[in-house]
This record gives sequence, C-alpha cells and structure tokens, in this order.
Amino acid sequence: MEQHQLTSTFLRLRAGLGRCAARMLGDDDAVDDALQDAFFRLWQRRDTIKTEKDAEGLSVTTVRHVALDMLRRRKVRMAQSIDEAGDVADADLTDDREELYDRVKTIIDSRLSPRQQAVLKMHDRDGMAYCDIAEELETTQENVRMILSRARKTIREIYKETRYE
Repeated sequence: MEQHQLTSTFLRLRAGLGRCAARMLGDDDAVDDALQDAFFRLWQRRDTIKTEKDAEGLSVTTVRHVALDMLRRRKVRMAQSIDEAGDVADADLTDDREELYDRVKTIIDSRLSPRQQAVLKMHDRDGMAYCDIAEELETTQENVRMILSRARKTIREIYKETRYE
C-alpha cells in the first residue's frame, strides 16, 4: 500500500478510532498518545499492508492493542504505587483496607447476579472495554453499561447500609 493511502485511511478513521480508545482509556491525552503510537506501529508495517480494507482492519486492531497495553501499564504502575504506599502505611490502615475489601467482596458474591459479577470482573478487574464485554456476552454495549451501573449501585447501597450497623 502506498504511504499516502495508509495515512489517508488512518486519518479518515481517526475519529472512530479515537472514540474506541476513549471508551477504554477515558483520558484525552492518553487517547492522543494511543492514536499516535498506533499509527507509528502501522507505519512500520506499511510495506505489508496491501489494501485499504487491510489498513482499516489493522488500524482498529492496532488501536485496541495499544489501548490495552496502556491499561496494563497503568495497572502495573498502580500496583507498584499501592505496594510502595503499603510499605509506609501502619497496620491499622492495612486492616481497614482488608476489611473494606472483604465487605465489598462479600456483597459482590452474595448479592449480585452471576451476570453482574461477570461484567464487573471483566471491566474492573480485567480492564476489558465495553465493546469486548458485549461481544463476549453476546449483548449490546448499552446493556453492558447498564449491568455495570446497576451492579455498582447495588454495591454502594448495600455497603452504606451495612457500614452503619
């Protein structure tokens, strides 16, 4: 594929690619970084891309992979900062965190439906995008968002009730 065709294809898809990355990353600066990194990766493979359809498919896939890589790096940094904070935290704070985690886990296990639990794990624990969850569960993205919203609302309400008992 000619270089200008790859560029024009990517630019034509840029808005849609940006929306997909935004759903996963949430941060406008991170979206811009993801799109730039994705284009750089595609540019390195420009000689192997033969058609515009190939360029379109690879653009979507590459943006998703870049966004997932960014999410994984965030998790690693967050885990490292939590570990570092844990080193300086006193025992009471650690006990409070463990108690909070246990209470929320009990609520999730006992009060959420299996479908709510699955969506919550896929999105919050595994960092999956709404579109990927919807595909896996054979439903719509809107339904995934609704399930997640209701699950979180249930957790908040039950936690507030039990917190003051």
